[in-house]
Amino acid sequence: MRLGRGKRASDDEHHDHERIVPVAILPTRMEAEISVAALESRGIKATADHGDADGWDPMLSLLQGHRVLVFESDLAVARAILAEPERAG
Repeated sequence: MRLGRGKRASDDEHHDHERIVPVAILPTRMEAEISVAALESRGIKATADHGDADGWDPMLSLLQGHRVLVFESDLAVARAILAEPERAG
């Protein structure tokens, strides 16, 4: 997972041997990026894996979707954040 600006590798030591897991699979790139931003604004490190070959083949995302990924230890909190009512509409 990429490190944000101003982060040092030592800030992420607790994640060295932790799995990265999907917290959501969304139909659009924009929804995935908004979800990543919502998680990161609450202190959860997140990234999106776009199933569209980085925009080169948008039709692939119909099959694979856009996955939002977090560290396994953050999964429950990330699910709760994404399930909050203001995110539903």
